Amino acid sequence: MGSLINKESISKRTVIFSLFILIVSITYGIIRYNILKGTPWIHLPLFINNKAISLSAVVFIAISSLLGPLARFWPRTFVPLLHTRSYFGLIGFGLAAVHIIISMLLFTPAYYPKFFGADGKLNFMGELSMLFGVLAFFIFLIVAITSIPSIESVMQPKSWQTVQRLGYMALVFVMLHLIAMGIESWIKPADWPGGLLPISLIALIIIALTLLTRILVLIFPKQKEEKL
Repeated sequence: MGSLINKESISKRTVIFSLFILIVSITYGIIRYNILKGTPWIHLPLFINNKAISLSAVVFIAISSLLGPLARFWPRTFVPLLHTRSYFGLIGFGLAAVHIIISMLLFTPAYYPKFFGADGKLNFMGELSMLFGVLAFFIFLIVAITSIPSIESVMQPKSWQTVQRLGYMALVFVMLHLIAMGIESWIKPADWPGGLLPISLIALIIIALTLLTRILVLIFPKQKEEKL
């Protein structure tokens, strides 16, 4: 996530872009679930917005993770944006925390029946999904803590960078969390309201592209650096 950012280094354009991402996510959730699927509007404040918040969290963390690799491939375009990595990473982490809190409030068989068995206990997929989600958040928490300037200053640069890169491992756990949670609905596109992709599948695609970009940097570092 990078070191914590100076407020003066973040432009109004960056803040507006962040609000745009959040608004688009909420709007998509409303259209797909409330309007097309017919989910009652009384569930908009938490149930539907929680989906949008989770998607926004993934988008912001993905942006934070992508800026470094993209700057290596296209330095003129993305190097000037590297100072926003911490901003996007911390916004994403904050939204992920909000997502967890809301999910805990709603996590019952009434809201998420596919995660529970007839006895009211979590089933196998439910436990897997929760396990991967907890592991991902724990790693993101470590990354966020080491982004605090007072902690970063006492760490060796290589050690700090290694911890920061654990964020990619956390993204893998998020992918597994999403797969366990949504794969049943992903394989039934005929049931998608209005043909719109499930939010969980959109999040998985974003993470997959982020990890693919990182892999490309690892495979072609010297070739790309020689062109910079």
